[in-house]
Amino acid sequence: MISPDPSQLPHLLTLLDDSSILVRDSVLGKLAEFGPGLEGALRRLPDPPSLQQRKQLFASLDQYQARVREFYREESEGTVLGSALFRPGDLVRHRRYGYRGLVVDWDLTCNANQEWYSRNRTQPERHQPWYHVLVDASDAVTYAAQTSLLPDESKEEILHALAAHFFERSAGCRYLRNKTPWPREL
Repeated sequence: MISPDPSQLPHLLTLLDDSSILVRDSVLGKLAEFGPGLEGALRRLPDPPSLQQRKQLFASLDQYQARVREFYREESEGTVLGSALFRPGDLVRHRRYGYRGLVVDWDLTCNANQEWYSRNRTQPERHQPWYHVLVDASDAVTYAAQTSLLPDESKEEILHALAAHFFERSAGCRYLRNKTPWPREL
């Protein structure tokens, strides 16, 4: 494992103020790599954070690590992988690639053929819910594993040509799935 680079700390600390949960969680993940040495590394900075800022940082880090532990506990117990967390009409964000999307349908396990799955760069576990997602501001549709997705709290409209074909809109940017069937072939 590569040791974390203390020279990156000022940049990481700046990114903690980003409005994106994805960015903040990525930063907290990098800070967690410092382990118990983080406190000393912070104190050695030319402009170290104040005691109050360090307390706030460590509280955020503790919350992040608790979420990660809970996720892996649920994953090992099968509750994350065994039940769908998202439903058609839910807004999601991809953990790795950051795109926003709208769940249009889902499968209990990966229904893609082996050739498609082999071409998938990340190859998440096949035995978990997989979602058909309309990607915002594009004409793309992705097939993403549950462990690859986060809820998107932005409530911003999804701009996709198929959204109006499969959904009706209601107040509060809620998407209501209509009865138009989703094609079952990948």
